[in-house]
Amino acid sequence: MASDTPSPPPVPWHLQGAVYGIGLFSTTMFYLASVVVPLWVATIESSPLIIGIVLGSRHFLPLFLSIHGGALMDRLGGRRVMIFFAIVGIITPLLFPVMPWIWAVLVLQMVAGLSDSMGWLGAQTLIGHHMRGSTIYTARLSFTCRFGPLFAPPAIGYIWDIFGSTWAFVGLSIWGLGMLICALMLPVHKPATPDNNTPRERVRIRDVMPRMVDYVDAFRMLGIPAIALIVMVSMLSHVGSSVQSSFYVVYLGGQGFTGTQIGSLLTAASLAALGGALSAHWMARRFKPFWFVMTTVLAGILSVAVTPAIGLFWLLVIASAVRGAANGATQPIIISTVLRAVGTEARGKAAGMRGTCNRISSIASPVIMGGLAEMVGIETSFYLVGVIATVLMGALVVHVKRSAALTESNKIYSED
Repeated sequence: MASDTPSPPPVPWHLQGAVYGIGLFSTTMFYLASVVVPLWVATIESSPLIIGIVLGSRHFLPLFLSIHGGALMDRLGGRRVMIFFAIVGIITPLLFPVMPWIWAVLVLQMVAGLSDSMGWLGAQTLIGHHMRGSTIYTARLSFTCRFGPLFAPPAIGYIWDIFGSTWAFVGLSIWGLGMLICALMLPVHKPATPDNNTPRERVRIRDVMPRMVDYVDAFRMLGIPAIALIVMVSMLSHVGSSVQSSFYVVYLGGQGFTGTQIGSLLTAASLAALGGALSAHWMARRFKPFWFVMTTVLAGILSVAVTPAIGLFWLLVIASAVRGAANGATQPIIISTVLRAVGTEARGKAAGMRGTCNRISSIASPVIMGGLAEMVGIETSFYLVGVIATVLMGALVVHVKRSAALTESNKIYSED
């Protein structure tokens, strides 16, 4: 007997599994590369500024193509786009050991970064398309994405230490197969036509070319005060992520920590993020989102910024756990806020717009930190990043208090 309640229909678990799997494999690829690529670059180049540019280049193509990728998913469906980028993610790691030149690493970093960022973007977009952008599902996505980093970074660090760089990159390629399998499980996109017997639409060259109107529509969303604020906070959150995936690894490697130990620190962050993700929906129903997200994001950044002041491994584990818990708790709320502020037909572009802004932060952070390291040393550059982030977050707090629109929209989360 049909239920009389107005509850939305449940999302099939096989669809949820495919979406969460794409998020798991694509985000874990980033963590794997965060161990292997900095160690690989350090064997080729010694300049901190050049290292910062190369490591930051992983976010260069997503900066320009995230909105386009989200628009493609809105038009063509996520399955086609995910399959393509999964294949790219399988092939690219295999090219690193056969092209041991700094310019080649720069190019491969950009291509690999586009692949895993599109996987993460696709997972968010699919939740917007099929799961109403609810924090229940974004929290499950964030929770699932933490399992790969629990064991993958120390495993890849162990492979690097015992078998060498070539087999470490082969491990990245094998991991990429998981994203392809999950992409093949997604439902086939059906064009919105009145004739159910219409053959599946063929993709033409012009269908996959970037359109200026998509970019204009996406950035118009920043006119919504709540989206603009959340995007700025999200950009600050990526400062901490970028530092931890670049100079954090370089610095600890220079201090004598092994690849296995560095991978274990990233695992500690992911383990703490599991708890953070599980608590996200509960937190969203009890705390005003802007204050909660801003406070937690700043705590995560500062936990990375104090790295040079921490000499003991177990203290580094605690600091990394704080960073992970902060990311796990805030990520679902940030994603849902953006997705729920727009219509279903534009959620790919909304996710892409947020991704583009995040990439600006991810590209700039290692480069700026590399420049600071050249001038004042790598240790002092960590502290300066913490000071700058604190000042910027303080400015956002003042902005929220002075804005009537933001004060009005800073309400406890509701599924309605």
